[in-house]
Amino acid sequence: MFPFLKVTRQMFLVIMVALACSGCTKPVEPIAVSAAQVRDLVPGRDTTAGYFVLTNNTTNELTLTGATSELARAIEMHKTVQRENSVGMQRVSSLAIAPNSQVRFERGGLHLMIFGVAEVPDNFPVTLQFSSGEQLPVTFSKLPL
Repeated sequence: MFPFLKVTRQMFLVIMVALACSGCTKPVEPIAVSAAQVRDLVPGRDTTAGYFVLTNNTTNELTLTGATSELARAIEMHKTVQRENSVGMQRVSSLAIAPNSQVRFERGGLHLMIFGVAEVPDNFPVTLQFSSGEQLPVTFSKLPL
């Protein structure tokens, strides 16, 4: 009927695989968070730290301005700094994340300082705040001591 539409068996298989895989990919989130963890409390303390990887999958720079949690009095972004003969922390008021890049919040580097915590549950809710006004709720898991 339509000789120009003649499809070989091999072409048919390639087309079927392509169609089957077209729905396999998961949409990429514009802002993604992975490996989100909050360190369990040291006995007698109400301050802990949070770690995560923040990925900016957009073509625009993002600016992280802070974080909040209903389980904490306050959360601040800090970075570890080397001073003459000691290591300390310095507060970071905002953090720019370049387009299509990621930033790691990890022990010995950038991290969240979480103040006024009574206990760290297995699922610790944190909301990341951006200069655009966007807020991103993230569930952090408990990281044992």
